[in-house]
Amino acid sequence: MTAPRELSAAEFAACFNEPMLDVTDDEDAALDIDIWPYVDSLDAKSLGVESFDDVDRVYQDARGRYDQIIIETDRPDIFLVVVVDIEARSIHGHRLLDLNVEYGLIPESD
Repeated sequence: MTAPRELSAAEFAACFNEPMLDVTDDEDAALDIDIWPYVDSLDAKSLGVESFDDVDRVYQDARGRYDQIIIETDRPDIFLVVVVDIEARSIHGHRLLDLNVEYGLIPESD
């Protein structure tokens, strides 16, 4: 299993190439990598949530480099994103995505 690695904002942004493609229903998405041992190794509380739930969506960057697996948490509008490096066939890292902060609805706390 890949050791957990929280991606910085810059590292996470580098995994995007517009347009992001919704590949949730694509059988080849995330290369059948079992992300759950990785997710289970994360301490949800240290990331500011109580638990991780089901996969909500899977997106792939336009260059086909990364799959981003969006996992629901116990908090609305906050998701765990597990980034899979397609070429390396491994988990690149993760980032907690708070849509309220990303879209300026709630200011980020220090």
